[in-house]
Amino acid sequence: MICPKRTSELLDLHLAPFKDKDPAWEIGVSKIAGRGVVATRSLKRGEIIFRDSPLLIGLAAHEEDSLNACSVCLKMLPDTRFMCRQGCGLPVCSLCAKKKQHKSDCDLFKSWGPNEPDVANSVIIRLLCVARAINLSKEQRDLIYCLQANLDNNHRTEVRNAAKCFKNFPTDKKLIEIMNRTVAVLRTNGFDKTTDRTNDNQEFNYRALYPLFGVVNHDCIPNAYYTFEEKTNNMIVRAAVDIPEGFEVTTTYTKLFTGNIARHLFLKMKKGFTCKCSRCSDPTEKGAFISGLYCRDTNCTGLVVPEISGLPHPNWNCLECKQKSTHAQMMKSQDFASGAINAKANSNSLRTLVQYLNEKSDSFIPNSNYVVVDAKMSVLQRLQQGREDCSEELANNTRLRYCRDITHVMDKLGLGDSLLRSQLEEQLRREEERRAKRLADEAEKQRKLAELQAKAAEADKLLEVLEKEQKEQADQAATAAPAGTADPGTAPAPPPAAAELA
Repeated sequence: MICPKRTSELLDLHLAPFKDKDPAWEIGVSKIAGRGVVATRSLKRGEIIFRDSPLLIGLAAHEEDSLNACSVCLKMLPDTRFMCRQGCGLPVCSLCAKKKQHKSDCDLFKSWGPNEPDVANSVIIRLLCVARAINLSKEQRDLIYCLQANLDNNHRTEVRNAAKCFKNFPTDKKLIEIMNRTVAVLRTNGFDKTTDRTNDNQEFNYRALYPLFGVVNHDCIPNAYYTFEEKTNNMIVRAAVDIPEGFEVTTTYTKLFTGNIARHLFLKMKKGFTCKCSRCSDPTEKGAFISGLYCRDTNCTGLVVPEISGLPHPNWNCLECKQKSTHAQMMKSQDFASGAINAKANSNSLRTLVQYLNEKSDSFIPNSNYVVVDAKMSVLQRLQQGREDCSEELANNTRLRYCRDITHVMDKLGLGDSLLRSQLEEQLRREEERRAKRLADEAEKQRKLAELQAKAAEADKLLEVLEKEQKEQADQAATAAPAGTADPGTAPAPPPAAAELA
């Protein structure tokens, strides 16, 4: 194990610009693996633990990525004429073309002679982050060598493939070793976008190495989370929960809503270790049942979870009837559920997907399963862009329901603060405010309607009283008339005939 004291000295030099006179951390012996970052005082939930700046950073430049981004400021460029005119094979903006950083990059790559300097090549652009290690100071290169590197059979492949893109690629063993070591460190503790890293932290679209963060060990229920400053790309690491003094600070290298088997496989293949945290040691995953499936016995209502065996294809046990099932048998159920839900997700009808998740999927896969959780996350992301074919009422109810469902899963897992939780809680707050406003508006409408109805009833009552009074007055007038007075409603008698008068 590399000496924690030497690592601390090199990190202090790297972090000197932050001028943190009383750091809340130190490098110490880890109970998880090797070295780790340990809290030097009690940290409150949400408190900043440390800031870190990238020792190396560059464009990720995967084959599917757009390559028209500046290799220095990392900003997107126009679709045409974005390559450096000096023949180094790197994209650069007009402002950064004059900067010291690009001059150093340009001189290095020009000396190697790119085969096609005017054509954007993802292999060359991706290599830049690694090649920049050559021009670091001795202390900075020592810091790279202090970081964990999994030296498997593939860590030399990138540099070997990149050599084919240059006419005069260096053959000096020292330079090749520096680049190969840097690749290994980046693969072990660096960032390469974050699509496969975690959904608990801020998305990061570059290839970079943050040395202090590189010493932070993994836990499937991390007690810290990170964000990035947009202008500087500096990292800010905060406490997700209260961290007592002397406890190790942890992050997560995996996505949160994947089951034990998938996380174990990812960590073994990508990071080279087996996690033995409390979540990985619990087949129910803290009662969240992220991997849970229904028992194959139709007469049983229990959930089936994989055994904790460390094997890639473990047996599964029903928690109710204790029936055992093979991994292949349970994967058939998992694959069927994934296929059914993905078919609805790809149907271009958000309403159809929501209705399927709300009304049908629970009949063949538990709502706690990561396939359902991921589908709900996808629905929330789509709703942020618009309602699509959902009614306003369905969209509002779905946001409220799914935010609560996912937050409930996070609570079950024991996860604290994170960017994801903040986003879910903000959506919940807005939706609850909208719902409260709708209820208040409806109550106000009902109040006004009740007032109108009361006034109408009062008017009807007054009218009834008035009609009654008029009738009583008419009756009184008829009763008070003299006896000899002809009825005003009777016609007068005709005058007597002339003969009778004679």
